[in-house]
Amino acid sequence: MTRTPITIAAAVCAVGCAGTGGPSGRNLTYSVPSPRSAFYHIGDTMSIDMDTPGGSFTIMGAGTVTIALAFASDPVGVRVTGTVEAFEGSIDNPMMGTQTAGLDDVSGTLEVLVGRHGVEELASFPELAGPVAQMSSFPALAFLLFPRMPDGNVDPGATWVDTVAVSTDTDEVSTASTTVSTYTLVGDTVVDGRTLAHIAVATHITTESDIEQGGMSITQSVEGPANGFFLWDPERRLVVRAEYERSVEGTMSMANVGTMSMAITGPTRIRLEG
Repeated sequence: MTRTPITIAAAVCAVGCAGTGGPSGRNLTYSVPSPRSAFYHIGDTMSIDMDTPGGSFTIMGAGTVTIALAFASDPVGVRVTGTVEAFEGSIDNPMMGTQTAGLDDVSGTLEVLVGRHGVEELASFPELAGPVAQMSSFPALAFLLFPRMPDGNVDPGATWVDTVAVSTDTDEVSTASTTVSTYTLVGDTVVDGRTLAHIAVATHITTESDIEQGGMSITQSVEGPANGFFLWDPERRLVVRAEYERSVEGTMSMANVGTMSMAITGPTRIRLEG
């Protein structure tokens, strides 16, 4: 899991934005920010609509994360260490009831090397235990916080493309995901008096998952588009806000049940707290 970022993401303006455009030739590169620490809040909500032989039903999943990041200089760029300080997650399944997870179910830290243009090496990421783990966004966290940036100076309207392959394997969930993302520099946006770069992202996602849950083996295969954007602070050289909306479809197969169609929708929202 090196270099390329995973994003879920086409242009929507954030609440409170005003105006686009701005100076040409913007340089979008990462470096050690000042101050050398930051706190991010990530909220993720998804609705999984299932169509089964016994009827249709909906599974709801939700999670919130607060992570503290510390930045240090590295010959390649920036060494980032992230510690999860708060976590709440839940799955509401009409067939199995409501299952929850908290900070005690999270282990490990985020260890990532970020070069001038994005993630160069992902050494580790937090892991979530229990049934809620199948909806964890931790494997993608580094790539959401440090999306790929272009080489050289770019003007509004410039685009760049990134292809991502990520795989994870735990006792309960194995997942392989590929995304192809097209980024577009929309221009400058003013939020709370601060000029930020507004970057739209259009992504196609393909994901294959094998899940062991309650003694059952489950296979999922989904693909589809996702739409979103992120706002980037050229002074701190960090993402300060991002919103992504997934809309993927596919199938789920279970022993003794067969294959069912499924659709997954819902937003992911990221906010820099400080």
